[in-house]
Amino acid sequence: MGYGLVQYLGPIKLPDGNWPQATHQLTAPATVLEGSYRLTEDSSGTSGEHFRKGIDDYRVRDDGMTLASYAGEDGEEALHITGLFGTIRESDSVRAEILTALEEPSEGDTFYLAPVDFHPAGRDVTVRCAVRDMEQNRPVTQVGCAWADPNTTAVALFTSTALDRLSPEQVDLAPYADLTARLRQDVRQPLG
Repeated sequence: MGYGLVQYLGPIKLPDGNWPQATHQLTAPATVLEGSYRLTEDSSGTSGEHFRKGIDDYRVRDDGMTLASYAGEDGEEALHITGLFGTIRESDSVRAEILTALEEPSEGDTFYLAPVDFHPAGRDVTVRCAVRDMEQNRPVTQVGCAWADPNTTAVALFTSTALDRLSPEQVDLAPYADLTARLRQDVRQPLG
């Protein structure tokens, strides 16, 4: 995933222009989604630094990276988030490309069906979601959802034993878009 961020967000240099004001950052709180997921690993200061090197996209001025893993209370669900914060222009195209970065055919990963944009009720963000099937050790269906706004962009990857039992066509993406919008509210915090 980190490779995909570097691949799709750099290095490109275009003329400078107006940038939004930096007002928010991404964090890795101990729990998210009303306590239903607990933090198991925060790699923001280690491997996050590695993945961030070389990112110099004309749309993104990166001030930091959040790379965190969470486990559900029942042990059958997991969530991984990879995101950048700073200032971002053209957030709609960044959102689309960051999600596309999930597709790495050389490793056997495949997108099923086209990614879909959602506008979760009561939220001020568009979330783009898709289903990915990972065929490395055993079939695992994963849902990836992405957002981008003037200060933050991230991809949330959801896995669960329930998803493993579904074919990609059976996955309802709308609940994951809502979870991602709620997750954004948990991890996106004002600066200072």
